[in-house]
Amino acid sequence: MIKLIVSDMDGTLVNDEKKIDENIYELLPRLKEMGTKFVVASGRQYPSLYNDFKEHTEDVVICSENGAFIVDNGKELHASCMTKEQVKMSLDAAFAVEGMEPVVCAKYVTYTRDEGVKEFLESPKFNYKMAVAEDLYEIDDDIIKISMLVMNGEDTVAMFRKVRAELDERLNLVTSGEGCMDTGIYGVNKGAAVEVLQKMWGITPAETMVIGDQYNDVDMFDKADYSFAMAGAVEGVKKKARFIAGSNNEGGVVKAIREMTGI
Repeated sequence: MIKLIVSDMDGTLVNDEKKIDENIYELLPRLKEMGTKFVVASGRQYPSLYNDFKEHTEDVVICSENGAFIVDNGKELHASCMTKEQVKMSLDAAFAVEGMEPVVCAKYVTYTRDEGVKEFLESPKFNYKMAVAEDLYEIDDDIIKISMLVMNGEDTVAMFRKVRAELDERLNLVTSGEGCMDTGIYGVNKGAAVEVLQKMWGITPAETMVIGDQYNDVDMFDKADYSFAMAGAVEGVKKKARFIAGSNNEGGVVKAIREMTGI
């Protein structure tokens, strides 16, 4: 029996128009009734994810910032915060690469020095809670990760390599979508978060289903016997998964869940 389902959001449960598959809302109480935990795991911030599930908070656990911050119905279950030194190293790497714009992600708000970035992430497309900070190095908050936005239109993979070359090896770096990458504490990722929840709830990999489409999802695949890559995922991600789900534009996540659970 599947006791834990973990789904990525963008490119997975969310279509290319940034709209969530609302059929998931019908499944949530049914999954809960059968004793199955449902978790959304995303590189997005907690307030943005909460906005998508604010009417269903009792039926979903929100795992934000690539697994660094987990909240269950308003209760913080887990948080991995960066030190000032780690924040500085991440910002130094971002500023060393022309065309990268870092944003500082705390538990409940994301900081930027750019009004345009603030407006972009506050838009209905993302629904981020944003704040402008003149000096990103001087933010006094519980900082979870540093996200980096590609501002010059260059290829994300090429920019990833440039940032990785500048970034301290003790820090992690993953692509979380086209034009975006995230850095944070090494070993803090979606896979580690899945393992935290499995231990907390006494659930095994054989009872776990995970679904994603980006390289920040592949760490989850090792924690579940039932690992699904979306049809639109890049080939490298597909090779890491055991199964392929349908398109995120055609309700692929909900269809896969129905097939695996029989509901």
